[in-house]
Amino acid sequence: MRIIFISPCFNASKNLRNLIESVRAQSDDRWFHVLVDDLSVDDTSTVFDKIVESDNRFSLIKNDEKKYALKNIIDVAREYQDDEDVVIAVIDGDDQLCNDDTVSLILDEYEKGCDVVWTGHRWDINGINISRAMPDIVDPYGWPWCSSHLRTFRSTLLSKISDDNFKDHMGDWFQRGYDQALMLPLLKLTSKRSYIDEICYLYNIKSVSVNDRDWAEMKQLSTINLVR
Repeated sequence: MRIIFISPCFNASKNLRNLIESVRAQSDDRWFHVLVDDLSVDDTSTVFDKIVESDNRFSLIKNDEKKYALKNIIDVAREYQDDEDVVIAVIDGDDQLCNDDTVSLILDEYEKGCDVVWTGHRWDINGINISRAMPDIVDPYGWPWCSSHLRTFRSTLLSKISDDNFKDHMGDWFQRGYDQALMLPLLKLTSKRSYIDEICYLYNIKSVSVNDRDWAEMKQLSTINLVR
């Protein structure tokens, strides 16, 4: 098995080296990393080229239209949805891994037969971790949100979900609140869920990639309410 890391990026140049090096530092090399530059207006693509150089374990997609995080993730993940040996893992462009054994920890769970796995994380401002285990018997849509980061799923699970699950009632892709819009349908499909109680993900909440945080948070709450 191997992990395909997907990182949607918008104006992510400030943290891009930390992100890429945190993946490079993994003790287990069963991974490939796809980053998507979603029409950044900074030098994200240039910084990527300087950091990655000839390392063919990394790939950069440069969008010619704005897609936002969720559609970027789904578009890449769809390419692997028929591959039974692939696990999809999402790292936001302004975040990073913080445990060099993350790949091994995650793949160990999938080799036991899991379909969805998530890990502990910490916020950069206070170390808080809101991720935790979810009972097998509960309906994820009615359970408090607990699979925040690191979000991973067996790629073949996505083939059972229509793109309509990721859009609003007007047929537009969700722009914010994509974590629940992505994970809840996946969690609903299977009881083979696993939480790794180790901190593997650093959530940089002080990110500057979103210019209007008030608008973003309102949009996020609107999406979450609609999804649930």
